[in-house]
This record gives sequence, C-alpha cells and structure tokens, in this order.
Amino acid sequence: MTASLYLPLIVTPEGTIISGHRRWKAVSSLGWVTVPVEEKEFTDEIAELETLLLENANREKSIEQKCREGLTWEAIERTNSRQRQGSKGSGVGSTRDVIAKRVGIGSGINYEKARKVVSAIDEALLVGNLAKAEALRKKLNHKSVDAAFKMISSIENTSEAQQHTQMQWILAKLGQKLCGSVWIASNDRSRMWEKEQLGNLSIDSFPPLGIGNDAQSTVKYIDVVWLSGSHQITAAFEVELTTPIYSGLLRMADLVTLCPNLNFPLYIVVPEARTNKVKKELRRATFKNLKLDKKCRYIVIEKLMEKWDAIMEIGTSVDSIKTISHSFDSDL
Repeated sequence: MTASLYLPLIVTPEGTIISGHRRWKAVSSLGWVTVPVEEKEFTDEIAELETLLLENANREKSIEQKCREGLTWEAIERTNSRQRQGSKGSGVGSTRDVIAKRVGIGSGINYEKARKVVSAIDEALLVGNLAKAEALRKKLNHKSVDAAFKMISSIENTSEAQQHTQMQWILAKLGQKLCGSVWIASNDRSRMWEKEQLGNLSIDSFPPLGIGNDAQSTVKYIDVVWLSGSHQITAAFEVELTTPIYSGLLRMADLVTLCPNLNFPLYIVVPEARTNKVKKELRRATFKNLKLDKKCRYIVIEKLMEKWDAIMEIGTSVDSIKTISHSFDSDL
C-alpha cells in the first residue's frame, strides 16, 4: 500500500508552505521526497498572511504565540481598513475584542494585557535581560495573563528604593519559612511592603554569635540575615539596587576578613542588568585576595521574583535558595 497524506500541503506558486509545515517536517523525516500539494495564488502579502493564520488557527499555541498571532491580525485589520475607503471602522475596542476571541485569549482587555507583557518580553530581550524575559514568559504561558501583567506592573511602578524593600520582604518571608528567624538591618525596619512593616518580620535584637564585636556589628548592617533558632546564622543577603555594588561587596568582604572560617552562605541579590558589574568588581585585588568570589554567590532579582512563591510552597531548608543562585567562581 502506498502511503499518502490525508490533506495536501497548501503552497504558493513560489513553493512557500502556507499550511502543512508540521506534516512536511514529519514526512521529510520518513524520507519522502514528494507530497501532494494544493497551489494557491494570492493578490498580495496581506492575503497570503491572512490565509496562513486561518489555516493554522486550530494549532495548539502558548498564550505568547496567540498574542503574537493577534498582533499580526491587528496589522491585517489596519491594512484592510485603509483599503475599505470611506467605510466606517468598528473602533479599537471592538476590534481588539474580535481579535482576542479569534486567537483564543478571551476579552479585549485580557488581550491588551497580554500585548503589554509580550512587548515587555521583547524589550527585555532587546537589552539582553534574558532572565526578565524568561520570567515574564513563564508567568504568561504557565500561570496566566493576569499574573504576568501584575509582574510587569510591579516592575514598572516600583522605584529602586521600593524594589529594595520588596526584595528584603521576600527574603524575610523565605527566611521565616526555611530557617525560622530573620534579622533585617535596623535602618530598614520602618519600610513597608504589602502593608507590612519590615520590622515586624525581624527579631528585635541581634543575638550574640560569638564572632567578635566588629564582626557582630558588620552582620547587623547586612540587609537580611537568616538564623536557625536564634544563635546560628544560616545565610546573609545584600540587595544591590540603590547603592554602588562596591559597598555591598565591601560589607561582605569585611565579614569574611573578620570571620575567615565562616560557614554560612553569602548572597548578593542583583538585577540581571547589574550582574556583569558585580563580576567586574570581584576582579579587584581586594576581593580576589579574600577569595570572595568563592565565598559569595549571586541571585538574579528577576529569578527570585519568579521562583520565590514556589520555594515558599515546597522549600524545606536553606539549600532551597541555593537552587536559584549562581556561583561567581564559575563565571569569572
């Protein structure tokens, strides 16, 4: 029996496949060299593009793919509207409602939110912020349009000082879940996030740790410190958003100098865009001599924002935060 395709490929006179890309890929892998085709000629590129979208309308797609398809439909609608000389348009709102329904994103409002998320993904990719793009993409495709939209709204509407507070709040919540107790630098205690004062998440006084007075004072000014019980540090975090990278590393360097045998992890929390700056600073002789690149790890803020709620749900120990961190030693 001779094998054949149930449906022919739809192609242009130039041989461009309009419908049947996956079928062609499948039969090519089987060694087929010829397949039945249906040739279609189009009046212009818009007509060709419209047919391409219609022929692939039932293919399973991610929300991002649906949104990008919607953007293409918008371009087609604008062109068709210009060609309908003198005809009255249906209006932006109703057009987006139609497109949203056509691509399967629900309402026009939902589609508009998805458009903004996709735009933010493209902007992040354009500037090389891959972590932010991937975080938004995962929220959009695996959570919901609303979850991704809230994420970009949070980023857009949060100043550096506010984001610093947000990171301290997230780290404090994680510390309480994974270790039990948290210390937040006293000068940050009055700050608020999610209607909660940071001071309410921190123990009242820093316990004596037996590490010397100078080291004890240094630790007290680190942004967030996790403690097991009340007398053992399990992790320390410096969030570097509003201060020069150098200042945070100096605080960590002071701690390493005063406690060369410290046995808890140190983390620098930075935006993706600042990671190269941190790596550059770590090449300074001051830090290299202390082997700070081997004793510190870094966490990308965009990754922390993406993963922290999952860690809150399933994390069981301080090692849970390590899974989203990176080693400076391997990057330098």
